[in-house]
Amino acid sequence: MEQEWRCTRCGKLLAVLRGDRLHIRFARGHEYLVGLPVTCVCRNCRTLNERHDHDTERASSRSDAANVAS
Repeated sequence: MEQEWRCTRCGKLLAVLRGDRLHIRFARGHEYLVGLPVTCVCRNCRTLNERHDHDTERASSRSDAANVAS
């Protein structure tokens, strides 16, 4: 079963969940299969999105992530 993973702020498609992996596809033929948990920044609105398992999603602003890293 496939499930779309979309940005929690703008709704842009980030990846497709296939089983226990995410299929990420970028322009010019770049494709990745990654395991969970995964974190990515939305290419459209720069929101940090995290996925820990099949049912849990979380987003925080980029500035929040920068503050944690400091």
